Amino acid sequence: MSARRRTNNDSEVPDVHRLTFRHFLGDADYVLMSALLTESDQADEIHDAFSLDDIRNWCMPSARFDLYRNLLFALRHNVEGEPLVIGFSRVAWYTGLEDIRLYVQESFLHPDWREGGLWPIMVQQNEHRLREIAISHPLTHRRFYQAWATSTQVKWKSVLEGEGYQAVRHFNNMLYRLNDFPDRALPAGLQIRPVQPEHYRRIWEAQREVQMELFEVVAENWTEERYQAWVANPSHTPQLWQVAWDGDQVAGMVLNRIDEPENKQPGRKRGYTEHILVRRAWRKRGLAGALLVRSLQILKAEGMKEAELGVDTENQSGAYEFYRRLGYQTFSTDVWYRKPME
Repeated sequence: MSARRRTNNDSEVPDVHRLTFRHFLGDADYVLMSALLTESDQADEIHDAFSLDDIRNWCMPSARFDLYRNLLFALRHNVEGEPLVIGFSRVAWYTGLEDIRLYVQESFLHPDWREGGLWPIMVQQNEHRLREIAISHPLTHRRFYQAWATSTQVKWKSVLEGEGYQAVRHFNNMLYRLNDFPDRALPAGLQIRPVQPEHYRRIWEAQREVQMELFEVVAENWTEERYQAWVANPSHTPQLWQVAWDGDQVAGMVLNRIDEPENKQPGRKRGYTEHILVRRAWRKRGLAGALLVRSLQILKAEGMKEAELGVDTENQSGAYEFYRRLGYQTFSTDVWYRKPME
């Protein structure tokens, strides 16, 4: 990482650490972020593929994310006083379950600078910005800082725990090798139909209904504006979706997906079994298993070698054990961390 930036609006932190911060300056910063993410992921043994367009989409301005204030670039100065960008953070917020509002930070630091106490300073600076955001919100919610880490991000987890964050939830990422499949019949009276555009609204509403029962709720994701964006999402593959109907009612679904850019990686032939849900009135009848087996068969027919899903291991429905019995195996774990906001 060799990009060097000068800025006149750095906010000072303790001089002994010679660390300053600046905000987003323009499109060239996306290239800088890509380089930092690549170095960070390699150090943490993370193999996710991303493009500059992915980073731009991640940083798209919204009511909950100010591009010019909520990206914080960390700079370390050399002996000549020249600033070198060594990391960056992205902060945002959302409304979770019941009366909880969550103020989120994601932080990335080049591996050459992970010793010496710099990362905790970045966390503290992120919290300062998140408190500024929280001041503008009415006092109607309990407030928490939130961050997450995957199992290989050992240093990042240590930083969060050192700053008072506690693990509150674990999510396992699981793979199914697409060889043999168990036998799971569709429950009597239900029917799987090819998804048509006129079905989208009812599929969306069923997702929203079940999502509100889960730990990781983002209330702002379920507005009419977000529905329109969801309909227009180019990554959707409705020809692969498995949606079970009881008359004109959605009973359950698995919204399967294949990420073609990801699968350009050597040896990668992976599909995703996502948004697995059964509405309350149709549970305990074997519907989830039937939909998943059909999904796995479809992904194999598309040339995939494996299927991935993510699951909340503390989900009271017992979803983790269900997927494990079906044949999925855990390959990594993500941890959600929280800390009460003062």
